[in-house]
Amino acid sequence: MISRVALFLLVIIFQAMHLFAQQEITVALTEFARDDRFDRLNSNLALFELKNDTMLTWDFEGLRKAKTIAIIKPEGFKAYAYGFVFFAGNNQGNNPGFITVLIGNPYHAKPTLFADLNNNNNFTDDNYSAVLPWRGDTSEIELCISGTKLCTKIKFTRHLMESNQMYKELMNEFYQLTYPTRKFIGMNHCYRIQQYQIKCGLVHAGGDSIRVALFDANNNGLYNEPDSDRFVLANLTDTIFYPFDDLYSSTISKKSGFCFIDKNGKQIEFVSASPYGDNITFNVLDQTNNIGHVKVGKKLPRFKYITWKGDRQKISKLKKYELYIYFGSPQAINFAADTLALRVLASSYSKSIRVIGFIEVNKSYELSIFGQYSYLNWILAYKNKDLNRKLGIRGLPSSIYTKKRRRVVRYNLTPNELLQELKRKG
Repeated sequence: MISRVALFLLVIIFQAMHLFAQQEITVALTEFARDDRFDRLNSNLALFELKNDTMLTWDFEGLRKAKTIAIIKPEGFKAYAYGFVFFAGNNQGNNPGFITVLIGNPYHAKPTLFADLNNNNNFTDDNYSAVLPWRGDTSEIELCISGTKLCTKIKFTRHLMESNQMYKELMNEFYQLTYPTRKFIGMNHCYRIQQYQIKCGLVHAGGDSIRVALFDANNNGLYNEPDSDRFVLANLTDTIFYPFDDLYSSTISKKSGFCFIDKNGKQIEFVSASPYGDNITFNVLDQTNNIGHVKVGKKLPRFKYITWKGDRQKISKLKKYELYIYFGSPQAINFAADTLALRVLASSYSKSIRVIGFIEVNKSYELSIFGQYSYLNWILAYKNKDLNRKLGIRGLPSSIYTKKRRRVVRYNLTPNELLQELKRKG
């Protein structure tokens, strides 16, 4: 029987091994970055003419009746227009959920923006102004609610006079019909606005240089809210983050161990973050997580996939073969070595194994180019977010090795590790 002293020593050793196997890192998040919706969304900042130094309040859902509010404006401009920028972090004043802005000389080449950051209907005491861009030009502006660290960064682009005429005519008509008590100044004098909801930083972790980030899901200036905001990873060379793709992101949870992303055979586990997205702390574990995986010995669910040629296939057609399903990206470390090993697997074990590679690319045509010029002997298919979720894939690279009829044998064997294992078995 193990003595109490020996048992105590075993516990100490186990805890030391666990601590050694993980590395806690804190990273400063110093940059705003784009998410994958940033360039797709086409939100317009509607501007209405200021009359008699009064404006009408704004309600996004239109449930509250607009009220007339007297305002104090800065002097020195020939004309004024007002509008509302969505920001859930502002819950005070007459327009909760928005920051009220006033534009001096809205019809000129370089209008001036003022923001009522203290919600007192006075645009002269906020100590804030910014010059807005001319047609087609852009400028980036950061607005912070007075007395708080709640901020939003916005990219303003003034609409071009000669482009998107049909869209602008439709929007002109919409604003005039929807807000008949306000004078809309016209789309040619308004702005496309794009709001940054990602804050990121660089770190070397798990043998790889990566970008780590927080996503402010409800756009309220807080970045660490459980069940809402998300922990996100990106490759060093990526310029866009994907907060809605479970391969690259995970929802922050109140429970430890539930917010993580697998990357290069390691688990990047969220620990904590500053409320305002100034920094983030995470663990790097020398293992991946099996949450969402089909248990070893059980069958993978049936699924369909699309090859790089556009052919739709059913996995059930391969039930007579063992399967090695690989999930990878050209940006991941060891990708070249992995794809070389996939070729060897497919050729050396062609009678018993079928190899399928789901490869992450930024543009669909990149997969077609890869398929055309790589002379593949394995099945190249498009990555699918729903399939990743169905199979419990939480990071790149990952893999699933199955026996016939999709019965799971192992997860996260690299192609070379599987080759070596098959060679040992003869």
